[in-house]
Amino acid sequence: MEPDTTEKHNPDPPHPSGIFIWWLLVALAGFIGLVLALGAPHIFGQPIRAGEVAERDLVCPVSTTITDEAQTRLAQQKARQAVLPVFKHDHEVDRLIVSRLKEKLESVRSLQVEVGVPLPSRLGLTPREQAYLIECPEEVWKRLLADGQRARTTMAAADPRQVSPGQQAVRPAIEAILHPKLETLLHPPAPQPHARQKRGPAPEPPRADPLAPIARARQSYQPLNASSPVPHEVLTLACSVEQADWPEVSATMERATRRLLQLGPLFPGMDRSDWEQTVIEFLPERWNERVRLTGARVIASVLEPNAVIDQEATRRKADAAAAAIAPIKRTVKAGDVLVRRGTIISADQVSLLASLGITHTSNWPMVISLSLSLLAAFALVGVFLYTYEPKHLFSPASIGLMCTVCVVTCGIAAFAGHQYPQFVPVPAAALVLTIFFGTRVALVMTVLIMIFLGTDGLIETNHLIALGTAACAAVGANIKQRRQLMIRGFLIGVLQVAGYTAAIILTQSGSSAAELGGEMALQFLGGLSSCIVAVGSLPFLENIFGMVTPFRLAELTDATQPLLRRLEENAPGTYQHSLAVANLAEAGARAIGADVNLVRAGALYHDIGKMVRPKYFIENQLGDRNPHDAMSPEESRDRVLAHVTDGLALARKYDLPKAVQDFIPQHQGTTLMAYFYHKACLRDGADKVDANFYRYPGPKPQSREAAIVMLADVSEAVTHSLKDPSQDEIEQAIGTVFKARWDDGQFTEAGLTAGELERVKKAFVRVWRTLHHERLKYPSTTTGRMPVPPEPPATTSLT
Repeated sequence: MEPDTTEKHNPDPPHPSGIFIWWLLVALAGFIGLVLALGAPHIFGQPIRAGEVAERDLVCPVSTTITDEAQTRLAQQKARQAVLPVFKHDHEVDRLIVSRLKEKLESVRSLQVEVGVPLPSRLGLTPREQAYLIECPEEVWKRLLADGQRARTTMAAADPRQVSPGQQAVRPAIEAILHPKLETLLHPPAPQPHARQKRGPAPEPPRADPLAPIARARQSYQPLNASSPVPHEVLTLACSVEQADWPEVSATMERATRRLLQLGPLFPGMDRSDWEQTVIEFLPERWNERVRLTGARVIASVLEPNAVIDQEATRRKADAAAAAIAPIKRTVKAGDVLVRRGTIISADQVSLLASLGITHTSNWPMVISLSLSLLAAFALVGVFLYTYEPKHLFSPASIGLMCTVCVVTCGIAAFAGHQYPQFVPVPAAALVLTIFFGTRVALVMTVLIMIFLGTDGLIETNHLIALGTAACAAVGANIKQRRQLMIRGFLIGVLQVAGYTAAIILTQSGSSAAELGGEMALQFLGGLSSCIVAVGSLPFLENIFGMVTPFRLAELTDATQPLLRRLEENAPGTYQHSLAVANLAEAGARAIGADVNLVRAGALYHDIGKMVRPKYFIENQLGDRNPHDAMSPEESRDRVLAHVTDGLALARKYDLPKAVQDFIPQHQGTTLMAYFYHKACLRDGADKVDANFYRYPGPKPQSREAAIVMLADVSEAVTHSLKDPSQDEIEQAIGTVFKARWDDGQFTEAGLTAGELERVKKAFVRVWRTLHHERLKYPSTTTGRMPVPPEPPATTSLT
């Protein structure tokens, strides 16, 4: 979609009085902003904080009875602590307990089936003895067998490391009981004969191993216990109940557990032995005492507290107890000194002062002194800018940007300078000012900021020295590309650390190695963050104040920019013309100390509107018929004038900075379209043609940079139209163009002096001479018209 080509006249340039009013408003806003930023702690009062030293006596303004908040809170806190927690029954824990019990009961069933317990009753072993023989270590089992074979009456104690704690407690008694039983099993008494046999003694049948059931049970038990250790009480329970009775016993144990959980919650802190005594009451009395006790132990082993603290109910109960405490009152009289000057303010005193409405202390004399100092500083900066940088002094955008940077920096220092002085963006302010205004302006502004921060006491001295050292690195930066900013950021961080270290050494501030290391890390992060803040703020500042940085201009002058590529493709003649204009304008800007980067960018984009209808401009016709020959002067005037409005539309579409967009209308100013004007005069007569109708709408160049581009544009067009001109002809043509623009009043608002105009002209001539120097005429051999090497000359014979 092509830009709108309808005629759009730019508004008249602002009157100098209007510019002055804007400048005055911006300066006044900056002054007020700085007063508020630096004087906020004194205007609104510095907050009274616990741990600070009172600068003056703080007295009670009126006699009154107040609530002693500190004592009241203390009483409420004690009431809260005295509240017993409210418990609630967690049924999810009940389900978990039942699930664990089922697993253990299933383990009992598995032991009975796979291990073969309880052992045969003919062995005469109790459940406790069966469990001991099955789970005792192999060394103990072999010793019991050996002792039984030798019919010993005593046995050496087993190695305690081979026996579980549960076994150690019962081992001596069990082994004392097991010895005679095992001895009887291994050596049963011989049967008594009832009558003598007539035919002699009959052969005695082979007798089975009496301990084989125990050995088989041990053999089956060991792998089960190895894969998943079996609790002692589970094995004992498996040995206590016959397999046929187990389904009923397990169901009864599960019912007893559910009934126990339903009747009441289990509170934290209860001993497991207490739980066993409670569980045993829920088991049937008809059961064997050993079965009841073992079953109770199995159930108690899976129990856990199912009563959890109800946080919300407990909080409500504590709140109610605290609310029931009556406020503790205290009577104070007018004039009573609440805090003595020079003493450290305690938390109780802060609370007492707050109850009297004393939360801040104001210092209006300091505010007045600060305002007068700022007024003097503004005057000094104005004199400096008027002497060395007048283009910034009379620019509302420049003054606004300077004031914004100072206000933001001082505002952050006022509100965060005491807690986080390392991150006050003084280096960021210095870096931004350097990028936009150069080293001199940045140095002056940064020094003023440091003076006010130090005088106002917003930043402690050691940190102020560190920030000042880092700011010096920022001011001294000569950055041409954005990636250099991050390198500079690391250098700023390192110098901020170095500045702080030097300050510590100079002031002999004692601190531990750990504290010093942590502080150095914060200083480095503060310096690095300043660079990040500066880099991130550049695009916003460019858009808000209509100013551009060298980085943005360098990006715009890159030949790969989409708009320049489109200009080269659609209007190649205009593109080459723009390159030539850029070379001339750059030399002119360098000759008078103007912004070279801005001039080059403006020159490259000043005629982008011609790509919309390139054939209406002679540099793009390339020998084709000139369409203006068949058009009226009015139509031609409209077509040519449209390249300004088309250029502005394209500039807005491609988001060019306003500083670059200004070159599009200003490079033509209010000059006359002489060719079409004369054509109209020839047709209608000079007295019937309004010359103003054939002038560009302007505005005139508003800066030296725009004036240089205007001169370069017309100079390139004039010199390009000359055929094989000499240097004198070029100097004369350029001088004529310069004089015509000067006499036409095109530079009245640009601030370009006659002396600067002369230096620009010399720079243009020098560039033209460089680009159009004479070349050596090569011999025709280079074209193939002459043999190479040349024929040798004819020789003459001597007679």
